[in-house]
Amino acid sequence: MSHIESGKVKIEEKETSLPEVMHDLKAIVQADIISKQLEFYIDTADVVNEHVLYDKLRLNQVLLNLLSNAMKFTKPGGIVGVRILQKGNAPEDRASYEFQVKDTGIGMSKEFLEHVFEPFERERTSTVSGIQGTGLGMAITKNIVDMMDGKISVVSEEGKGTTVTVSLQFGTCSSSVVQEFSQN
Repeated sequence: MSHIESGKVKIEEKETSLPEVMHDLKAIVQADIISKQLEFYIDTADVVNEHVLYDKLRLNQVLLNLLSNAMKFTKPGGIVGVRILQKGNAPEDRASYEFQVKDTGIGMSKEFLEHVFEPFERERTSTVSGIQGTGLGMAITKNIVDMMDGKISVVSEEGKGTTVTVSLQFGTCSSSVVQEFSQN
C-alpha cells in the first residue's frame, strides 16, 4: 500500500494474451477451489481482442485479490466465477473490457459497501469475524485499478453474493502473441 501511495509502483504495459492470463489465474486458484468445494468458471466468450497491451502483473494482482475474497466469503458448494466482457465503446487502437468477479457468498451490508475501498475496513458481523484479513485487499485493488486508469464497482446483497466489476482499457495489438504451453 505504501509503495503504491509513494509512486514507487509503475504500470508496465506489454503485449500479452488475455486467455493466457485466465489460464494462469485458474492454475493459481484451482487448489483452493477444490479444497473449499466450490464451483468455478471463467467466461471469455465476449472477448474479440485477445492480445492486448497491459500490465499482466497488476491485472493478476487485481483479479487474484478479488478471487481471494470471493473464495474466502463463499461457503462450500457455492459458485465463484470470472467473466470478461469486451465493450464496444473504445477509441481506435484501444479495447474496453469489464472483468466481473462474481460469487454466491455471504454478501455485504449496504453500510459496509460505502466503505469497502477504505484501508483497514472490514465488515463487522458474526459471519465474518472469524475470517482472517487485514482490510487492505480492496483498498490496494482500487489503488491499482486507479493507476491503470480504470474503474471498480461493487454490487452486493447480504446472503446473496457479490459482483465486483473492474472496467479497463488496453491498447490492441496488430500481431498475435505466440502462446507456449508446456506439454506434460
